[in-house]
Amino acid sequence: MKSKITYKDSGVNIKTGNDFVKTIQPYIKKTLTASTIGRTTSFAALYSIGKEKLENPVLVSCTDGVGTKIEVGIKTNRIRGLGVDLVAMSINDLICTGAKPLFFLDYLATSKLQIKYHTEVIKGIVDGCLQSGCSLIGGETAEMPGMYRGKDFDLAGFAVGIVDKSKIINTESIKAGDILVGLPSSGAHSNGYSLIRKIFFNKRNKYSNDTKFVSSVMKPTRIYAKLISQIKNKVEIKGMAHITGGGLLENIPRILPKGLGVEVVSSKLPKRKLFNLIQEGASLELNEMMRIFNMGIGFVLCLREEELGKLQKILKVKKEKFHVIGRVIKKPEFIVL
Repeated sequence: MKSKITYKDSGVNIKTGNDFVKTIQPYIKKTLTASTIGRTTSFAALYSIGKEKLENPVLVSCTDGVGTKIEVGIKTNRIRGLGVDLVAMSINDLICTGAKPLFFLDYLATSKLQIKYHTEVIKGIVDGCLQSGCSLIGGETAEMPGMYRGKDFDLAGFAVGIVDKSKIINTESIKAGDILVGLPSSGAHSNGYSLIRKIFFNKRNKYSNDTKFVSSVMKPTRIYAKLISQIKNKVEIKGMAHITGGGLLENIPRILPKGLGVEVVSSKLPKRKLFNLIQEGASLELNEMMRIFNMGIGFVLCLREEELGKLQKILKVKKEKFHVIGRVIKKPEFIVL
């Protein structure tokens, strides 16, 4: 007679999964609003848009992950911030359309679910949702022994927002001469970590054990949703770019009409020690750095120069720094001065 093999023997513990869901519920409830219908533990999530009062509502959706920053987070035991990163990657994309974030869902896959350990990631996702003003209405946690090993895990996030059709940002209005205003990043955000890992964390060195350096590398991605919501109805914004994978060099051109390009003044970019260390460690040219990293600018606004005064006043009241990093040009090129 064959011996019994249980699901738990194969590496999946149903009870642990159920206990995990119960553990994270109090944190998730912090993000919920009256628009959330029913329970977040149901088969699907329900969300009412009736309170939005828009003439012609359009739903906006985004999905993204965190990438190899997860491995650095695991190595340095800085995993809560990865949850913020996950939310930021989608929400910062979503608001480029002019949309307001509504809700977020997450997917966490790991080899073996550890309630206390992985709850830290969910706490980070909750932090990100609170910063974004959106509800965490559902998610999925998968134990996948054999697919992942040890403490390895992966994350994916899904965001939905809403915008009145008449308020969608129309990037076709961008013209040569419009200026580019950069809002500071909190650090490398969630991009370029395969390179960061190779330079600083593949071998034991002075940086991998430097608490200050690790804190700088693992600083969570800044979320711009609330700041942009306070700007977009007071300043005529022609386009917005989230500086994510592809850095400044690839993300700013994504908002430009055909035939236009970008001129960026490198001296106007913030001075960040982290990016200098990466550039020295990898021996990269500035253009290549700008293709990989945000270089201290996490979000870019494109507007007429005449609108700059209005923007300055708003940002000054909010004690927000900004950098006029360049302008739109008639050639379809990316020029660094």
